[in-house]
Amino acid sequence: MLKLRKIELLGFKSFCEKTAITFSGTGITCRPNGCGKSNIVDAMSWVLGEQSHKSLRAERMSDCIFNGTQKRPPMGMSEVMITLVDPELAEAAKFVLEGKEEKEVEEAEEAEENTSSETATAASGSEVGEVEEVKEVEDQKDRKPFQRRREPKPLMNMKPGEVVVGRRLYRSGQSEYLINGRVARLRDVQELFMGTGLGPESYAIIEQGRIGQVLSSKPTDRRGIIEEAAGVTKYKTKRRLAEAKLESSKLNLARVNDIVVEIEKQLASLKRQASKARRYAELREQMRGLLRQLLGSKARELDVEAERLENLLREAALTEQQESETLRALESEQERLSARNYELETELRQNQNLLGQTALELDRAENRIGFNRERMKELEARGQQLGLEIEQSARQAGELEARLESHRQSVTAARAERESLEAALEELVNRAANFSAESQAGELRLEELRVSVARLSNELTKLHGEQTHAEGSLEHHGEARGRVEQAEQQIRAEWAQYQERAQVATAEWQNAEAEARQLEKSVKNWQTRIIGLRHEQHTTSTYYDRMREQLAGIRARKESLEQILVERSYTADAVQKLFAANGESEQRSFRAVGVLADYAEVQEQYEGAVEQYLREELEYVVVETFDHARAGIQMLRDEVGGRATFFVDSLKKLNLPAMEAAMPFQPEQGVVSRLDQVVEFRDPLGHAAKQFLPRLRSAFLVDSPAAAEKLAREYPQYQFVTTDGTCYSGRLVSGGRPGEAGPLAIKREMRALETQAQQFEHDADEAQATLRRVEEELRGAEKSLEETIARHMQAEKALVAAAHTRDQSLAETARLERQLADYGSELARLRSEMESARRRAALAREQHESAVRARAADEVEMSQITERLAALRAEMQSHQEDLGARRAELAAASERLASAEMIENHLAEEWREAREREASQRQQQAGVARERGELEANTAEQQRQMESLAAEKARLEVRKGQLEQEWEQARTRAVEVDDALRMTRQKLGDLREQRSQHEIARARNDSDRQHLRETCLAELNQHPEDLLAQELQILTGEELTAADTNYHEMKTKLDAMGPVNMMALEEYQECEQRYTFLSRERDDLVQSITDTQQTIKELDEVSRQKFEEAFVVINKNFAECFRTLFGGGTGEMRLTEPDSSGDTGIDVVAQPPGKRLQNVLLLSGGEKAMTALALLIAIFRYQPSPFCILDEVDAPLDETNVGRFTKLIGEMSGQTQFLIVTHNKRTMEMAEVLYGVTMQEPGVSKLVSVRWEGEDASTEPRARTATAA
Repeated sequence: MLKLRKIELLGFKSFCEKTAITFSGTGITCRPNGCGKSNIVDAMSWVLGEQSHKSLRAERMSDCIFNGTQKRPPMGMSEVMITLVDPELAEAAKFVLEGKEEKEVEEAEEAEENTSSETATAASGSEVGEVEEVKEVEDQKDRKPFQRRREPKPLMNMKPGEVVVGRRLYRSGQSEYLINGRVARLRDVQELFMGTGLGPESYAIIEQGRIGQVLSSKPTDRRGIIEEAAGVTKYKTKRRLAEAKLESSKLNLARVNDIVVEIEKQLASLKRQASKARRYAELREQMRGLLRQLLGSKARELDVEAERLENLLREAALTEQQESETLRALESEQERLSARNYELETELRQNQNLLGQTALELDRAENRIGFNRERMKELEARGQQLGLEIEQSARQAGELEARLESHRQSVTAARAERESLEAALEELVNRAANFSAESQAGELRLEELRVSVARLSNELTKLHGEQTHAEGSLEHHGEARGRVEQAEQQIRAEWAQYQERAQVATAEWQNAEAEARQLEKSVKNWQTRIIGLRHEQHTTSTYYDRMREQLAGIRARKESLEQILVERSYTADAVQKLFAANGESEQRSFRAVGVLADYAEVQEQYEGAVEQYLREELEYVVVETFDHARAGIQMLRDEVGGRATFFVDSLKKLNLPAMEAAMPFQPEQGVVSRLDQVVEFRDPLGHAAKQFLPRLRSAFLVDSPAAAEKLAREYPQYQFVTTDGTCYSGRLVSGGRPGEAGPLAIKREMRALETQAQQFEHDADEAQATLRRVEEELRGAEKSLEETIARHMQAEKALVAAAHTRDQSLAETARLERQLADYGSELARLRSEMESARRRAALAREQHESAVRARAADEVEMSQITERLAALRAEMQSHQEDLGARRAELAAASERLASAEMIENHLAEEWREAREREASQRQQQAGVARERGELEANTAEQQRQMESLAAEKARLEVRKGQLEQEWEQARTRAVEVDDALRMTRQKLGDLREQRSQHEIARARNDSDRQHLRETCLAELNQHPEDLLAQELQILTGEELTAADTNYHEMKTKLDAMGPVNMMALEEYQECEQRYTFLSRERDDLVQSITDTQQTIKELDEVSRQKFEEAFVVINKNFAECFRTLFGGGTGEMRLTEPDSSGDTGIDVVAQPPGKRLQNVLLLSGGEKAMTALALLIAIFRYQPSPFCILDEVDAPLDETNVGRFTKLIGEMSGQTQFLIVTHNKRTMEMAEVLYGVTMQEPGVSKLVSVRWEGEDASTEPRARTATAA
């Protein structure tokens, strides 16, 4: 049993110094008000986990720390430690600490798992919370097998079975709990004391004023006290934890579902892209191989076809002549085969009819033979059995005949003895005949009268019983008839109700069915609409993504080109370094405006030629003055290195002669234009810049290399440039493959990209607007579909309910109709039985009256005869003795004779029966032999018939086989002839046409072979002969057609794919792995939610059972304690809502002696206190708390009630340890230890204890020896 051993206080309220209070038995604390007695009670509540500062009589929790006095400074910490003794509680504390360590390990592992999970989900910007599971502390079998248990290191020196629980509070607001010196949680402390009465709803600590609150509190609060006593609190705590974990799991599941939805969208897109990339790679590899195989196969096919056509042309004429001769021979054979087939079919039908009759007769004969053989076996067994029975019957007849002869001798001897005794008796009878004649006549008459009276008495009794039974039956049947008629009326009324209900239900069912059909159509319409919108959404989204991808590519390309222009990557290294140095510092004297290419504009068709010809001029560095040019040259010499040409912009202000406008050549000589006419320079350079470019002024564009070559010979002083950039000047020719795109092409491409970007942006915006519209319509349609589905489900439910109601009503109507029929039959039966009972009662009444009169007449005559017989008895007495002796001897002899004769007759009868049975069995044996002979003859006859029929059947079957074979051969030949005729006629009709078609086919074949050769050279750069020389699989017929179709399909698919993201496959695999991981997480969460819901259900059931059991017992104890404290009266607890399945409250109703039953709130202060004490003691009797602290609960009690209170406390002290704070001397008398709290120093409480020694029940407290501790 748990006991409180010690409480230690340090810095708690007025106990600034460390104070230890040791408990043993019942302790009482006294002293004046304000010394700090109740602070001990507050310390107990505080260390057990009290969280309300108001319950601790403080404004805030920091008021529990010693606040200092005039002589003592405030303390920074308060501490309370309690020591309890109980081996079971010590083990529980050890288990709680071990469980805490394991939870810490699990939390660390789960934190690692959560970290990895967060890392996995960081790409989507979401987190998946950890999945919490409901685990009970005592459920050790759920521990993970890989966790290593760590034994807690003891931090305190404790005795075995002790548990030390402590609590500390610091000024900073930090708080900690301790169990056995180790830091624990509030939850660990509460779990340790759950079910002991020391939990959150503790009833073991009653502070000042709380004794009245027990009654004035809410019904739900009073329920909490009962639940604490019943041990329900720990289950409710676990339920709250389970609900919190369930809610957390649901939130985690919602987050996981959101992430899974997003990933599913990504997964679908990536899956399409990955599939597209995979198909692109596969198609690209397959196409060339398939093309080689396709062209080689076609070449081989065309060669084979050419050879085949030549052979066909040679064979066509010969085939026509052969087919004509064949046709004539086949027609003659067809006529002969038709006549023969008719003859064979007629004979075959006749043979089959005879064969069927023969087989039928053969089966009948075989069945008769089988039946005869079975019957013969039965007859043989019957004959053997009859032989055994005949032998047994003959043996029994011989034995019976011997016994009969022996008994006949005994009968003869008995008959002789009886004749002798009859003669002697006859003499005595004759002598007494005169005396007994009259007596015999009287006795005979008397006996007749007695029999008559007895018979009449029995008949009267029987008639009275019959009359009573008939009247009772009539009454019983009348009552039954009334009940049946009443039940029939009720059934008819109920039948009418159900009939009306069935009609209403049928109408409701029809309405619900129509509504369900209409809603089902609406659902299908909305589903079709959603499918269309989703398809439109998918198409628009794909188009929008494609536009965005192309726009992104254009922008990236544009940025790249802009970077090239900004960095001038197309120029020489020296020029690039000059511009780089120009931008590094603003203190230099060199200032570059740009390069000449920045201001040049050329017609698009001549850009390539101009860039090739003016490559050096386009890289001229444009500066404003000659000073800047000299600074640039100096920079090249000193820092950069290399060479560069500078174009001074200020020269445009000079007055230069106009350029020559006329060409010295004629246009027909191939000259397109002067080169300076297709090149323009933007401001600030302008048109004047051309005058400083001599190569530009002396160059001409020509349309062909031949014209350039001719003009170069004639005019060596000029340069002639072709459109591909080749330059002819006298004997010099310069040209080649152009390098990377030049500045002119780059600027032109940028202008084109800008135009494309604007177009793509416009298309993307339209696609996005369309996509938003479709998504909005889709959301509306899906919402409407959900609403329609919900309405459809409701309609289906209503339909099912209406159908169920209709079927139930119809079934009840049919059942009631059957009951009405049963009740009608029952009423008819009852009416018939009531009429029969009336007739029996009347007949019994008449017979009873007649029997009463007859019995009275017989009784009078019996009285007269009795008097006469009394006189004759005396005279007959002497003669009767002798006559009796003789008659006894004669009776014995007669008995022996009758017995012998009876045995003789019995034996004679048995002997006769045995002879008759033997004769019958011999007749049966002869009949069996005769029937067997007949069966053997019949079987032999049937066997002969079977042999004859079998021979006939065999002959017919042989003939049938011959006919069938011959007919099949003739039919097959006729079919062959028919086919040959049809084919021959068809061939003869086609031969002439084939000859002309073969010629056409040969010409077409030649054309196809030429086209194939050209295709091979164009696509593969190979001749058909080279393809045929390779080891290729040659395709023919449908395979070749399928391959050709497949090639074109692959080419179409490849062209239709457009841009392909080759990295999509890897991205898809990563996304799929993440999706699989989150799906498993979601399944675990769903399973956790299911398990938690089941746990909550089980906890509710256990809580309900324990509460109901505790409520019944505590209510009974409360009634007893109430009568004890009040000396009578009644008190009870009642549930506020007894029919409710929820946590209903508890009301307390009390009726003190001499008062009416009333609510406890109307009682006086003392009555309330005693009622509350009765309730608390009733709880303690059901679930004793380890200790109980009562703070001035006896204050409102008078002396008499204090005596009753102390008596009950004394009775309970054997099970519960009490600590009482009181000012009442009578309460102090029951203490084993008396503690005094004093304040020698203001504001500082100290403790003085006194233990009573030499305790004796007969000794008054004042006479005991007191020792101060």
